[in-house]
Amino acid sequence: MLAWSLTQCTDWPVRGAWRTPDVSAPGAAPILVVGNTGDPATPYAGARKMAQELGPGVGVRLTYRGEGHGAYDSGDACVRRTVNDYLLRGKVPASGKVCG
Repeated sequence: MLAWSLTQCTDWPVRGAWRTPDVSAPGAAPILVVGNTGDPATPYAGARKMAQELGPGVGVRLTYRGEGHGAYDSGDACVRRTVNDYLLRGKVPASGKVCG
């Protein structure tokens, strides 16, 4: 079903216009961005780019090397612990941390 739905717009007759909005957040507290290398619906490159565009010291990237859509409920204890520490305790991991 997912693979079929991703092809729905392949031959769409109208050319799209896409502009990436500015997501920089200078001076903001660190923002954790979790990316999954094996996610069929959300490419990992998007997480990498989002963390980069948030800006130095703001975008903090956590990589989950695993399959499926989503990382937090993947069953990986490292991901769950890191996200919980960030959300519940304010503990910011080193950017570029890898789980899985």
